[in-house]
Formats: sequence, structure tokens, C-alpha cells
Amino acid sequence: LCRLLAKKIQELPGYSSYVTDTYIDNLYMACPLHDIGKIGMPDNILLKPDRLSKDEYNIMKNHTVFGSDTLKEVKKKYPDNMFLDLAIEISRFHHEKWDGSGYPDGLKGVDIPLSARIMAIADVYDALRSKRVYKQAYSHEESMDIIKQGSETHFDPLLVRIFTDYENEFRGIYDNFAKSL
Repeated sequence: LCRLLAKKIQELPGYSSYVTDTYIDNLYMACPLHDIGKIGMPDNILLKPDRLSKDEYNIMKNHTVFGSDTLKEVKKKYPDNMFLDLAIEISRFHHEKWDGSGYPDGLKGVDIPLSARIMAIADVYDALRSKRVYKQAYSHEESMDIIKQGSETHFDPLLVRIFTDYENEFRGIYDNFAKSL
């Protein structure tokens, strides 16, 4: 999902010099590390079969900082590694929101790294479409409605537009991945 979204962004005027093929390849490899910080979360929170309480949720929010700090330690050994740069951005900022109401730093708009804005949409779409112990899976249509409603508040409106314009491609990727599990 992240790769397709990045490829569509690359086609837009003004993005091709930043969203290069190398950027897209590194983004694709870095995205699975978005929740690496959850390894530092207590099992009673991480494995809880119900919704988290407010206090538990506040603890869980620390996974973004824990993950990026962990990756920064690895980065010290590989200082010129673009993959790690993107992994650090994604792990720390994928819960920031376009309107500034996200965490951990309350970044707003384009202050949120593009990699994290891409991951935010893919992560939410996956979470909505997936069954969890505390919720049923949403349909593609329901998930798209939620993402559209989050344009300009939760998500970058440009990325929502791209996600919407190519929703059948995103749906196909998700459905093919889900079948492979």
C-alpha cells in the first residue's frame, strides 16, 4: 500500500525529485518497522483482548518514541543509511495527524514527514480492514469512508485524494495480501 501510494505521488509535479525510485524502495522496506517500538510495551497492554483504557493507551503511545529511539541507536552504526532515516521517521511520526492533534510531537501538515503521512493512511486502512480481538473487520467501502472523513484532520488531503482516486488498486493489493495469510 505504501509503495503504490508513493509511486502515485512520484507522478505528481514537484515530487519526482524527492520521491525517487530509491526513496520508494527504501520506504517499502522501512514501513514494516512502523510499530517496532511495540516490543517495548508491557504484555498486559500489548496483548489485551479488549480496548485499552485511557492510561493504557497513553502508555501504548510511547511505542513511537521507543521505536524511533531504538532505530536511532542502529543509525549510529550506519549514519548514511536512507532506509534507516525513513524507518526512524515512520516509526516516530506515523501517528501524527494533519491537524496537529496526533502524537508524539503534535506535528501538523507538511511538518509531518511524507513517509509518515503515507504510512498513516496505509496503517489505518489495514487496521480498519483487519479483524481484531476487540472489533470486526470493516469493509473496503466503510474503510474508505472513514479515511475520506479524516481528510484534512487525520490525513494529508492530497494523499487521501490519491488513495481515493486509485482505491480499486489499493483494495486489490490489500485483498491479495489478506488471501496470502
